[in-house]
Amino acid sequence: MKVIVYSVPTVNGLIAREDENDYNFISDKSWAVYLKTLKEAGVFVMGRRTYEISLKTGAFPYDCLNVIMTNKEIKNKWGDKAIFTDKSPKEVLKMLERKGFDRVIVTGGNLSASFIKEKLVDEIWIDLMPRIFTRGKPLFDGAYFDAELKLLKVKRFSKNEVQLRYKIVKYH
Repeated sequence: MKVIVYSVPTVNGLIAREDENDYNFISDKSWAVYLKTLKEAGVFVMGRRTYEISLKTGAFPYDCLNVIMTNKEIKNKWGDKAIFTDKSPKEVLKMLERKGFDRVIVTGGNLSASFIKEKLVDEIWIDLMPRIFTRGKPLFDGAYFDAELKLLKVKRFSKNEVQLRYKIVKYH
């Protein structure tokens, strides 16, 4: 299974402002590409904070299987469109493989870091937004890891926006 961490940070690596409900720096074009990618993958793994923010903004559920990794008890109102689980990243990937998925998109600062720390990530896709602010949530947060990357592709969305695709070639 190919595991892709996909995020939309600012140039200085923040994925949300200090007020985590503020994502207005993400362009419409990047948002459209992001949603299309989730639909194509068929499964999106997120943490509880990403779920809660997506719920508030009306984006949830996404047009794919939504897997929410959380220790909090949350009632599933979305039937087979959502799975709430307290399983580890490895267990979640095994469950998704049994369901027939061969590619998964993971997002969120802490969650992405936990998948990378466990050496489960194959690629990192970053839609780099042409913004800088100094207080907010870092792209990777909460876990120490060290990985060497190889640039696979640079895709331009607009005059000021690019998507960078990296392969993890070695975990240290």
